[in-house]
Amino acid sequence: MDNELPKAMVLKTIDGRHVGFMLLAPNSGESGECVFSLSASSAEVIDSNLGVVLSELKVSGEHKYVVETIKDGYLINIAPIGLPNVQVQLNHQFSGDIVTDIEGRVASIGTAELVEQSA
Repeated sequence: MDNELPKAMVLKTIDGRHVGFMLLAPNSGESGECVFSLSASSAEVIDSNLGVVLSELKVSGEHKYVVETIKDGYLINIAPIGLPNVQVQLNHQFSGDIVTDIEGRVASIGTAELVEQSA
């Protein structure tokens, strides 16, 4: 299944503003490691829930992930050490929601989608 997952995902705020990228490096089986890149163009985007989480993930380096196949697609569970878990819930077209614990409640903080290929 890890051959099916994309190697890079674009991460956006709930309202569609670009925040950064998630890069996936699969190991054998349904797991791997990922890193995050913050590339927001405004302070407002960096200060969004996704911007803050992405900044913390980027600074703390590589993170292990496990992928589950679910009815509607895939669930990528990221368990960073010392930070709340992050889930990326993808449909079969590899787009979906980013969910984590924000101030004691689980909430969607943004979206993930395939990186568009350029010629």
